[in-house]
Amino acid sequence: MKAIFSPGPSYFDSEVRKFAGWTHILDLYREGLEELGYEVFVPEVDPKLIDLASTVSKILSYDLVAASQLPLDADLFLGPPGYSLAQMMKLKDRSVTTSEFEAGIGPKLFLYVWNNSDWWRDQQLEEEYKRFGQPYDMSPTWRWINRTALETCDHVIACSPWVKMTHAKVVPEDKISIAFWGVDSQKFSPPEVEPPGFNVLFVGGDPIRKGLFYLMRALEGMENVELWIAGCSPFHDAHPLVKIRQFGMVPHSQMLDIMRQCHMLICPTLEDGIALCVQEAMASGLSVITSPETAEVFEHMETGIKVDYRDTEGIKRALLFLRDNPVQRVSMGKKARALAETQTWEMTKGQFKEVIRERA
Repeated sequence: MKAIFSPGPSYFDSEVRKFAGWTHILDLYREGLEELGYEVFVPEVDPKLIDLASTVSKILSYDLVAASQLPLDADLFLGPPGYSLAQMMKLKDRSVTTSEFEAGIGPKLFLYVWNNSDWWRDQQLEEEYKRFGQPYDMSPTWRWINRTALETCDHVIACSPWVKMTHAKVVPEDKISIAFWGVDSQKFSPPEVEPPGFNVLFVGGDPIRKGLFYLMRALEGMENVELWIAGCSPFHDAHPLVKIRQFGMVPHSQMLDIMRQCHMLICPTLEDGIALCVQEAMASGLSVITSPETAEVFEHMETGIKVDYRDTEGIKRALLFLRDNPVQRVSMGKKARALAETQTWEMTKGQFKEVIRERA
């Protein structure tokens, strides 16, 4: 059996792999295919051939160059929607010119989705970006590519129930399965002693999408709290009263050290699908505050606290509760750790393999 795995340009980008915690999932998918007995072919696209002028240019240039390399005798294709349409169309076309088409046989086309569907992203973010005078990069072409790819494939593998829900408005629900993301609870583990003070950790590269504005408003005037930011910069001029320690972009290998010096993590994201930092914080024994879609991984007020989108007052109440109730905070962190230990990457790979085994 032969499988084509076309994960996009990030798979080969050493800088992305250095800072992003999710890139190893690409290796995990490839391992899963190999463990199922597939000979795996991965297109290799020279970075010089990828046009970075826009998101659409980047997607199309990768997809077209990768399509030119594909073996036409593959039994299966796996890739993300944006980078896969031209490749899937080429594989479908090969069936038309062979006897396989008449027999209804051809390569099975799988797409994995890690983010919410475009309609949800638009609903959550389009007006938000306008509010801050920032461009919202979701062109009609990008939307068309994503939607057409999802309609073209045979099956979709989502990373969470929430992501499945958003895509179920684009393709039939029975066309979507879930391989839930896990966490390495051996790599991410609690410190032996809780650190001094009260340090609140925020992780994210986009302050608008990640809801940093609402967190900053909630923290204004709050005493005995220091906000640690890994990734983006806050809106400096709007929040002079918040005590901040900034780390900039942090290599993923160093995230554990930072988490072990904090008391909790807050992820008031407006649109994420699933936030790996939430599960890594739980594995590190931290209590977590986050918004509805990324709160799927825990039980409200037991292993974390769920707050509504843009709910500044809700964020403030949750922060004060965790600051002023250390016994409950520590208990919540221990329960979060125990839950994270059940959400392993082996679980993710097993669910992924089961989907392929049943649908291929």
